[in-house]
This record gives sequence, structure tokens and C-alpha cells, in this order.
Amino acid sequence: MLNTVFNYIDENFERFISDLKDICRIPSIAAQNIGIMEAADKLKVMFENAGLNVRVLKVDKGNPLLYAEYKPRSYKKTLLFYNHYDVQPPDPLDLWVTPPFEPSIRDGKIFARGVADNKGNIIARLKAVESMLNVLGDLPIAVKFVIEGEEEIGSPSLPSYVKSYGSMFSADAGIWEFGYRDVSGRPVITLGVRGIAYFEFRVKGPRVDVHSGEAAIIPNPAWRLIYFLNSLRSDDGRILIDGFYDDLKPVEKEDEDLLKSIPFNDEEILKRLDIRGFVGGVRGFEALKAMLFNPTCNIDGLYSGYIGQGAKTIIPSYAMAKVDFRLPPGLTCQSLLEKLRRHMDKYGFNDIEVSLLSGYEAAKTDLKAGIVEVSISSAREIYGLEPIVYPISSGSGPMYLFVNELKIPMVSVGVGYHESNNHSPNENIRLEDFKLGIKHIVKIIDMMGRM
Repeated sequence: MLNTVFNYIDENFERFISDLKDICRIPSIAAQNIGIMEAADKLKVMFENAGLNVRVLKVDKGNPLLYAEYKPRSYKKTLLFYNHYDVQPPDPLDLWVTPPFEPSIRDGKIFARGVADNKGNIIARLKAVESMLNVLGDLPIAVKFVIEGEEEIGSPSLPSYVKSYGSMFSADAGIWEFGYRDVSGRPVITLGVRGIAYFEFRVKGPRVDVHSGEAAIIPNPAWRLIYFLNSLRSDDGRILIDGFYDDLKPVEKEDEDLLKSIPFNDEEILKRLDIRGFVGGVRGFEALKAMLFNPTCNIDGLYSGYIGQGAKTIIPSYAMAKVDFRLPPGLTCQSLLEKLRRHMDKYGFNDIEVSLLSGYEAAKTDLKAGIVEVSISSAREIYGLEPIVYPISSGSGPMYLFVNELKIPMVSVGVGYHESNNHSPNENIRLEDFKLGIKHIVKIIDMMGRM
């Protein structure tokens, strides 16, 4: 019976691509507050046309959240999809081969900002449901879609949505936003995400920029910021805040066993990124383990003084840094903030302004959860290759709201690949992966209906 659905997908694939292009033309950039309502309205029409019931939810000043559901005449299980329709800013524009919001197909790939992160996954999941409804007339399970518009700015309103509508979002299992195929073509399934705390640090200097001839007596806020940042982390990556590691959970044996089954070519990574080595000198298995389970303190950006062309000799009036901490299971934003403030007091940095811009804790689904086996078995059948299972992602997302609070086990599968260029110029997905991603969701829905 599923072969009929797969044939329908093949026959309608050009239309599916056209719909993907349509949503990718909308520059729904949450950081700049543009294209948000247009994208939400466009998706609402798409989901309604596919036969789902749709509500556009709103809380406080947050961007609208699209909620869609389909409940069959008879069902025992409910599957929830989490996605987001907002995208990253496309800068730097001069590195794009074609304009970021004018979707372009070349070499079997579709290029556009947001096509991999996250609109390709939205449309793939929608088209899987649409295809099953059009061919079979019904689904074996209920499906729900939660599609927010603020993920790329830290999902500030999502906790309010979950608090207000959590009972509406209830499900037996869920599919998280992303997924990809590795360099060998094997599908990657991820069982969780790390937490994150994103800070801005600001140091005030003189009221205005001052001639650098007075640097012998006027304090420079840029140096002050450098001294502070240097107090946070050692050269080998260890975080120097007192008590930082106290609540860190040890890596479980089943997770270590999973890591040993993951192909990890450190030489290829070093060559591709043109770097001489990894932080702390780790290699092989230890490098992979560190990437997924070690907490990090990372400088995302620094700004102070004159950075234009040529020379300008000044003492800047302020210095600013944006820093993120990746938090494996056990570590929380609130605990980190408290320890960070104590660190700043202890070492005399309490004159530095600190703002927690966004953050959330880690989330992780148990390897023994039913949705994990369904995702693995279905991927094996659709892709014809053994999937790679990651116990957790090196990245972050608000998965904790669903896994930890709503108790929905979730996994990540999707339509990206190892060179999708998420957050970078020339973001893209391969058309073959888009089609297989649709069929994979069909198979997951079918198998979950048989559980």
C-alpha cells in the first residue's frame, strides 16, 4: 500500500519543489522582524489545503506559532512535529552565488536561505501527510505540527506557548526539526540536544573615544574585556568558573557505545576547516566525545573601537563580547548565571555588564524509546543504508520544553546533508534527499500506526 503513496510522491514531486520555493522566497528573519506574518500566513494556507486543521496562536509580543493537526477516525498514537519558519539573516550577501531569497536549482540541489534550516523539513513533513491523505484517505495515527517563528533568536516565547497550550501539544512521540545524511550518504538520527546560555558582556570606558596618546593613564575597556574573557577558559578548553562542573552528568555507557559506532574522520575535518588541531589536542574517539559531551565557552563576536580600513588611534569608549556556553545534561542556565556572577565578584569584574540573551537546558531521549526504533528501522528501509545514531547533538534547541516538560520522547531526522551550509551562504539541500525525507516520514507514520 505504501508503494502507491511513494508513487504519488514521485509523480507530484515537481509540485512539492514549487511549494518549497514559494515558502523560501519569504525572508522570514526573526532577528530583523521581517517576513514573519507573511510566512505564517503562507504556511497556514498550505496546511489547510493539505487537509489539516490549523490555528495561528499568539502570546504576549511573540511571533505567531502555527499549530496544525489531523485526527483520523480511529487512532491510538499521536506524533508531533516541531519546526520553525524563521531563518537566519543571509549575510554576507556577496558570498551567495544566487540571491538568498530567490530559490535556485543547480547540480541537483536547491539553494535558498532557510531551505535546510528549517523550511525544507517543514514542507517534507507536510507533503508526507498530504500524500498519505490523498492516496489512502486517512492516517493510521494523529499528527500535530508545532511551528514557531523565533528559533533563530533563542525561542523566547516558546515557553509561554508551551505553558498556555501544552495540553494541546501532547503526543506519544515527536520528530525534532533537523536531520541530515553524512558524507557516505548514511542518514543521521539524533536523540537530543545540548543546552545553551548566550551572554552579552559590555565594558564601559571613557564617555567618548579618546586619543590613544593618553593610553598611559586612560583605562581601555577593550583590554578590560580581554582580561575578563581570559579568566573564563583555559587554553585547553576547560572552563575556569568555580563549581562549573559540579552538576555535570557523566557520559552513560550506552552513549559511549553509540559513539564508538559513529564514523568520525578527524583528518577530514582538520583538512576541510584548514586548522592544525583540535582544542586540547584531542583526536579520534576522544574528539567526538568532547564535541558532544564537553561543555564549552565560546566567543561568538567581539567589538570595540575602530575596525575600519586604515588606521585610527583611539581609546574606545566601550567594548562588547557575545559568548555562548554549550551545556550538556545536568547543567542549567540559571546555575551558570549564579556561578558566573560569583566569578565576576571574586576576580573584581563586577563592573562589567552581563546580560543573558537566551538559553535553555539540554534534552535527551532514551535509546530504548519506541520512536527511536521506528526511526532507525524506517530509515534503514528508505535509504537502504544503516543509519548513524547520535546520542546528542553538538548544537542546541528548545527540545527540553517537549522532552523534559511535556514528556514527549523526540528524535531528529531530516532532509539536510553534510554540506547544506546551515547559517552560511549558499544554504542548500539535495533534491534526492528532499524526496527521500518525505518518504521517510511516510514510513515513520506507517510504522508508528502498527505499534
